Amino acid sequence: MRLRHAVGLSAAVVSAVVGLPLPAVAAESAAVLYVRASNGFCTDSGPGTEARPFCTIQAAADKVQPGQTVDVFQGDYLEDVVVRRSGEPGKPITFRGRGRLGRAALHSQPTIAGPSRLPVRISGRHDIVFSGFEVKGFELDNVSRVELSGNWIGKSDSETVRPGVSVTGPSERVTVERSVFHETTGGGVKLGAGVTGTRISGNDFATVFGAPAVSVTDAPGTLITSNTVHWQWSTAIAIDLVGVSDHATIANNVVARGTVQVSPASTAGTSLDYNNVLSASPGEFYPAYKWAGVSYMWAANLAAATGQGKHDDSAYVEFDDTYSPLSVPLVNPNQARPALIDSADPQAPGVPATDLLGHSAVDHPDVANTGPAGSFRDRGAYEVVGLDDVRLEARGTVYEPPTGPAPFTVELKATATNTWPTKLAYTFDFGDGTAPVTTADATVRHTYTTPAEYHPQVTVTDDRGGKVTDRLEWPVRVGEDKPLTASLTVAADSGRDPLAVTADVTATASSPWPIANLSYDFGDGTAQPVDSYGPARHVYARPGTYTVKGTVTDASGATVTSTGQVTVAYTPSGFTAIAPTRILDSREPGSRYPRLGPGETMDLYVRGRSTGATDIVPPGATAVVLNLTATGGTANSHLDVYPSQLARSATSNVNFGPGQDVANLVTVPIGPDGLVVVRNNAGYVHPVADVLGYFKGDSPDRFTSVAPARLLDTRSDDSALGQGATRRLKVAGAGGVPANATSVVLNVTATESTSTGFFTVYPAGTARPAAGSNLNTVPGRNIPNQVVVPLGADGSVELYNRAGRSHAVVDVFGYYSPDGKGLFTPVAPTRLLDSRDGSPFGPGSVRTVGGVPAGATAAAVNLTATETTVPTHLTAWASGGVRPGTSNLNATPGLDVPNHTTIPVDAQGRFDLANNAGTTHVVADLFGYYRNQ
Repeated sequence: MRLRHAVGLSAAVVSAVVGLPLPAVAAESAAVLYVRASNGFCTDSGPGTEARPFCTIQAAADKVQPGQTVDVFQGDYLEDVVVRRSGEPGKPITFRGRGRLGRAALHSQPTIAGPSRLPVRISGRHDIVFSGFEVKGFELDNVSRVELSGNWIGKSDSETVRPGVSVTGPSERVTVERSVFHETTGGGVKLGAGVTGTRISGNDFATVFGAPAVSVTDAPGTLITSNTVHWQWSTAIAIDLVGVSDHATIANNVVARGTVQVSPASTAGTSLDYNNVLSASPGEFYPAYKWAGVSYMWAANLAAATGQGKHDDSAYVEFDDTYSPLSVPLVNPNQARPALIDSADPQAPGVPATDLLGHSAVDHPDVANTGPAGSFRDRGAYEVVGLDDVRLEARGTVYEPPTGPAPFTVELKATATNTWPTKLAYTFDFGDGTAPVTTADATVRHTYTTPAEYHPQVTVTDDRGGKVTDRLEWPVRVGEDKPLTASLTVAADSGRDPLAVTADVTATASSPWPIANLSYDFGDGTAQPVDSYGPARHVYARPGTYTVKGTVTDASGATVTSTGQVTVAYTPSGFTAIAPTRILDSREPGSRYPRLGPGETMDLYVRGRSTGATDIVPPGATAVVLNLTATGGTANSHLDVYPSQLARSATSNVNFGPGQDVANLVTVPIGPDGLVVVRNNAGYVHPVADVLGYFKGDSPDRFTSVAPARLLDTRSDDSALGQGATRRLKVAGAGGVPANATSVVLNVTATESTSTGFFTVYPAGTARPAAGSNLNTVPGRNIPNQVVVPLGADGSVELYNRAGRSHAVVDVFGYYSPDGKGLFTPVAPTRLLDSRDGSPFGPGSVRTVGGVPAGATAAAVNLTATETTVPTHLTAWASGGVRPGTSNLNATPGLDVPNHTTIPVDAQGRFDLANNAGTTHVVADLFGYYRNQ
């Protein structure tokens, strides 16, 4: 007959409500530590209670004490587990996995699969039970009294070749019981020299590769009983005793295709009986047995020659699926003597109490009993039964979930699988101390009167000795009859997103009914219903103070709303400069980012992207520094960059015309999910972006502003850079930059260029970056751009000219160093000045610009000159200070010219801005500021 392939604990059937109910519950036993990776409240530093479980099995394994159980919920545990603690005799340490051992969807045990795909390792320990897991394998060395039971052991044949269970000595009294071995690439169980008293029983060796299902070398006293060996690849040996592995027992096993081999030195005191062994291919090379070096084709040959295997058989066994785990024998009652059924020795040493699926011995109604003294246990890992399985479900009588206030009535329903014409009896144990109820009805009702958690169970029996049991894994929860209450907590959660918070209304919520609905309103126009019980995370688009609401509704219809305020702000941050790294080039074939059309935007992912094993911009970064280039434009337009989820600002970053290549430095806050938005205003254009660095709370380098100073002007001695030429410029020790500076803020201007090309600035003594230009040279124009660049080991930078001949002007505005004081705070892009709202700057005119927060020392400002009448330049400095002899922007008539600038400000956050010649309108946009800490 066919069994249903599942065994273990089943879950209560509950309705599709959100999350867990919230009654008062009974105190948890200190004897149990819980592990639940999928629980939002798990912590490896916590107590390991069911409410605050560990996240990893290893954390529990490092804290468990003798006599305690580590209860592991279903899920994938991506870790390599090493057991480093021992139990005591009579007080073992138990690792117990929840779920079901079964095929496909029915198989739901917790899985242990670390990054290295290593087996669970136990060395030098004792009194340990490991049961109910899907694992890659076990490695045991120098252990005693270790039990491995009810596990699914296997790995893909593409992984490292190793046995499913390896035991090396000196080890004693190891039990490997009622487990499935599937696709193990180095055999099933392998015992090494010095191992004694091992019991291997009730296992299904479904598919093993490369070595026998059971391999025993110089390991005496091994009991090999009631196992089923379905199929082996690359070996014909199923059970192999070699060396001196004497005083063994091989009984009640089913070897569908393979050889049982016992070496000459292993025959002493070894008994072999009540097995069914069929050669992989009967003939000279594949005997069913090899005893003391002599081959025997059939069980009868072995018995006649040695007296061993008197009750063995060599019958052909058909399984419902030969190559699959949990594949059980098919029974043909018309056979003269079904070889496996009711024919085993129930008193053989090492026989497990039940079969692999938890069934006791059952007398088949259609098969004669041929075991010793008329006994009726089946051979192999499986007992063929009629009463196969039972599932227990619990439902409330008012609302479907089995949760509510005392007194609370539930309906328990048992669904049994039975293929024999036998009568069934159902015994319900309600788990509350009341007397169990035995009935012929599969459904009963019971009223719980005391608030607590209950795990009822049902036992179903038939009149042939069959018995199956199921217990609710998901408990019946009974709470006190009191109103729903809840209190909201909101806390910063800026480890990944600087403006993130976590809101939780569930940790303090209390109701005897299950929670039916849960939602959060974060006060910024976003409402977030949640589909799982627990806290909710939200990322704000801009700093500010917000009122957050959490609303809870329970199954009775009661609703409670709790509010709280939270203030989010960017953390003042240090700077980390990196080698220019390209993250966007829409010209590349197959680029994930397209050319931008009029009014189009793209979400540019800047955080978390990696080159190899390192993130370019790590989680927690508040702002990123980009060099953004517009190329191939078809119209007069501008590119705007701003944080994701923020409404488009009125600011701009790169202004360009048709056919122009224009680059500009951009400092922009990083939005939710690590994104910034790039928007094109008109026509079509290809954007190109290189990351030059980022700001983060724990970045070590801080900013120091200096009075703007000129470091290089090649016009002074007519030493222009030729095509492909590189000029080394010493920065440390000049212009107020100290020797320990790590990076420097420069304004670089290309002038009197003879060809279209570009400048690249990079640390001296390093390779010139393959991707990354800082500004584009154009004949007849003065092209400026701010550059943030690390200094070389000697405090210098290299300046490279791509094409033609060009003069270079370099001014310094500040530097970063470990002993600096300025930390950067980004702001949502904000317009400080637009002279088009009034009058233009005249020749020599100076205006004071405010709007930077008081107490700042410098500001990151994007300046744009527009409607310029004659070639000119703009100069900015802290209000009240001395006007420097440098420039921040070179303007050209008929063009909109932008430039990112780092401008010193006075104590009130003001700077002065001067125009050199002619008239021009000026636009100034703020992207952040520095303040000494």
